[in-house]
Amino acid sequence: MISSRVRNLQGDRVFERMMQSTLIRFALLLCAVLACAATAYAGAGPDGSTSKSIVLGKTPHYPASGCPAPDACEVVARVTGIQMLADGVDHPFRAPTDGLLVAWWLKLPTMRSTQVDTFNSLFGGEPAARIVVLRRGIRGRFRLVRQSATQPLKGDLGNSGRVRYRLAQPLRVKEGDYVGLTAVTWVPAFAVNLDAAGNEWLASRPKRRCATPSSSRPKRFKEYYRTTDAQLETSTAEAYRCTYQTARLLYWARLVPDAPAGAS
Repeated sequence: MISSRVRNLQGDRVFERMMQSTLIRFALLLCAVLACAATAYAGAGPDGSTSKSIVLGKTPHYPASGCPAPDACEVVARVTGIQMLADGVDHPFRAPTDGLLVAWWLKLPTMRSTQVDTFNSLFGGEPAARIVVLRRGIRGRFRLVRQSATQPLKGDLGNSGRVRYRLAQPLRVKEGDYVGLTAVTWVPAFAVNLDAAGNEWLASRPKRRCATPSSSRPKRFKEYYRTTDAQLETSTAEAYRCTYQTARLLYWARLVPDAPAGAS
């Protein structure tokens, strides 16, 4: 009887240890599941959906550049611009929330080598651009808060679809900031002869330089573009006095919103 009781006690202890081990494993698994659920919930929006990036400049339709047709190929040069109305969408490049700008796109047309050479000569070099973050001030002025490095464009001319440029260093954006495009030299991501009521962009030019001369007058045209109106220095504030209709700068930007307060 004594030996039988000892065996029973030993068996009970083994069983208890097995149960404790099983309960510990179950508890650890439950904690892991709860932690994952908490993480997923923390990244969710007010409606329960996970936070997603925002494409600034998104519209129902995307026009095409007129290039390389000689009578329709126009570019934007030596200026910083903000598309304020695109395909009827108002303020498509105004940030709706705080976040990080992580990438941008251009729609670049095919161009003839003679066209590229001509524009290079007129505007001081091969096509190049920057994406910029601008903060609106008073009396039509914008402060250049942040900008990307200069992006050469020649090698991407004629690529099908949109060309994406990822930012090695994302740009901080605050709600209400505008994302603009700087043509350091010239940029052919530009569509013209659009609906005036639905397309409008703002340029970093003083009022006296809003009327750009025709290329049919080469001497005056070249003299005009000898001066750059592009906003190139961070922390400077410039007046954006010129508004142009019937045209659209063909750029887009991806904004990743900040995580909600208290999220982990």
